[in-house]
Amino acid sequence: MLQRVFVFVVASVIAGWGAGVLGAVDAPLEKLTLPPGFQIAVYAEVENARQMALSPNGILFVGSRRAGNVYAVLDENQDQTADRVVTMASGLRMPNGVAFRDGALYVAEVNRVLRFDGIESRLDHPPEPVVINDGLPTERSHGWKFIAFGPDGKLYVPVGAPCNVCDRTGEDPRFGTILRMNPDGSGEEIF
Repeated sequence: MLQRVFVFVVASVIAGWGAGVLGAVDAPLEKLTLPPGFQIAVYAEVENARQMALSPNGILFVGSRRAGNVYAVLDENQDQTADRVVTMASGLRMPNGVAFRDGALYVAEVNRVLRFDGIESRLDHPPEPVVINDGLPTERSHGWKFIAFGPDGKLYVPVGAPCNVCDRTGEDPRFGTILRMNPDGSGEEIF
């Protein structure tokens, strides 16, 4: 399983060298040097793949930044190649970050965090997301997020600075920080 995820990550990075769509470019896989026992191949075609989260049942969830979509990648016959890519959410605002916990998919947009409950059994007809936090800054510059759950069970969410060289913490002290919150969005604090 780890090798499969490694292949997908590397292939996603290679795709970034070209058009950003895996398979739409000739990824120079032969130029990579891998450790003994590893192989590399294209796993799936996913537009603008960014952060990934693997569910316990082997569904790979992929956030995108420019595409505004969240995808579920399925290897239904377990042959180490994706059989189906489902666009399970679209029209989102830079949904870069994804995390999976207790049967729910968490998706971070620029200004909010969503939760899709029971998503693994509802990929073709996803539920309406639960908004767990919609009070994050709205600035798009450095606003995309990579999210993760820590060993403390809290969700960690970065808030980028809205510019390259500035101090706007007077406007919002969360700029340039990492927040943590409970899985339901409560208890937000600067970590």
